[in-house]
Amino acid sequence: MAVFLAVANRKGGVGKSTISVALAQAFAAWGGKRVLMIDLDSQCNASLILIGGQGWRAARDADKTIADFFYDLFDGIPAQPRDYLIPNVGDVSDAGGKPLRLNLLPGSLLLEDIQGELFVRQARESTNPDVVASRVRGRIENLLRRYGASYDLVILDCPPGLSLAALAALKTADRVLVPFKPDYVSQLAVDRIALLIEDKGTLDALAAVPFEQRRYICVANGVRNSGKDRNLIEEIGLFHPMLDTQLPQKESIANAFDWAPGLKSIEAKYGDGIAEIKRLYAEIAPLVDAALKPAAKAANQ
Repeated sequence: MAVFLAVANRKGGVGKSTISVALAQAFAAWGGKRVLMIDLDSQCNASLILIGGQGWRAARDADKTIADFFYDLFDGIPAQPRDYLIPNVGDVSDAGGKPLRLNLLPGSLLLEDIQGELFVRQARESTNPDVVASRVRGRIENLLRRYGASYDLVILDCPPGLSLAALAALKTADRVLVPFKPDYVSQLAVDRIALLIEDKGTLDALAAVPFEQRRYICVANGVRNSGKDRNLIEEIGLFHPMLDTQLPQKESIANAFDWAPGLKSIEAKYGDGIAEIKRLYAEIAPLVDAALKPAAKAANQ
């Protein structure tokens, strides 16, 4: 069974998609893992990084997106989840020069509209909006879990808002990586998503949960060489578990957003930012491996 890793923050513009893709490629290239990327953000950035604009339009026209998957299978239509996937995506190769074992469930601009339609469908069975929302979220969670048997790692690139799909992703995730940029708005956003992940009503209740028992961990991104950034990172680190890795504001990492035809090594993809990507992978890999062991044991029982 796969480990589900959500990459999420209530705030946009913190590098969720870039980090999601970098980790997906690192686990496939260096870890030899079977990886699935599920793009839950209607901006579709992870999809654009992995298959480019033309590839994404082809997937949309072929009805092979996350919106199509949810809409078609929500009421039990006998379709196969694998039929919505794009195999061996990205412009990074493995050590032998072959495409990575990295598949994609592409994002959709219509995902929010589809969630609204699914909500309306369920509203015919109940007049209580909380009950309806819970049912929709639960069914989306079950649909996401249908991919668990075929992969070692499923990465959920989440939208910044609180859509039903985003809430289902947070519920599904074994671990949640919370990227943030060192500013005061991000500090508030980290607080808010941490409460959601740990299902706590107040920061005092959250503080009572030891760091090692929390499902989430934070990573500072776009860090500048300034005392202000260091102070904010240290302040957030007092209340939230934090990776030692900090991703600097580097052009090479930002440029990795661009998809290009042809394959290259992961080192060529990230240029002088590869050292930071290696450090990020080295810290996340043990968390994934620790979660894989009980999942594998449960699957064999």
